[in-house]
Amino acid sequence: MKSSHAPRPGTDDLLVAGARALGLRLTSTQVAAFATYLEEITRWSARTNLTALRRPEDIVRAGFLDSLACLPLIPPEADRAVDVGSGAGFPGLPLKLARPEISFTLVEASRKKATFLQHVARRLGLVGVRVVQRRAEELAADPEEAGAYDLALARAVAPPPDQGRLVRPFLRPGGLFLAQTGPGPLAPETMEHLAGLGFEAVRELSLPARLGRPGCRVLALRRTA
Repeated sequence: MKSSHAPRPGTDDLLVAGARALGLRLTSTQVAAFATYLEEITRWSARTNLTALRRPEDIVRAGFLDSLACLPLIPPEADRAVDVGSGAGFPGLPLKLARPEISFTLVEASRKKATFLQHVARRLGLVGVRVVQRRAEELAADPEEAGAYDLALARAVAPPPDQGRLVRPFLRPGGLFLAQTGPGPLAPETMEHLAGLGFEAVRELSLPARLGRPGCRVLALRRTA
């Protein structure tokens, strides 16, 4: 992956320490790539509404590290992943930087955001990243996309049941949907709704407190039907 990186000790240190809290040791090449990604988000955000995160420290903590928190729940054999409503690339691009062997499809309806995603993927020299500017519901109707993925993500595009409805058509039977949720467990009625969509909860992780997002968690849901 390509990156030119002027050191940013504050954000680099925050990223490395946060990744270590998640059990991940980033290489210098990965740290440099994240720094380039951060620079591009900051530069593009001056003219495009990419994300509500503005301060570099917030982008690292609530963007990069929140995304990397999904890593322990991703099976080692996962080969294809879809990120629905990718926006500024969370969580798909941080996960791609950490697991480069996984092919990612980033689905984004906004032309400006899709253009940004294409630009960043080129800037970082990423192989195995496809950006699709299309509504998720339309893309999921494509026979080549339906049931084609091992892993699905849909950070903050809708409440969890609606996220489940969006990502389910993309997943193969047995595929995983990783739902990033706020503090506290999901309500029983929410879990019942997800079960009605054909998902079962198989594992859950809470984010380490040192990441500054107390109580936030990632829930792994397997498609059973």
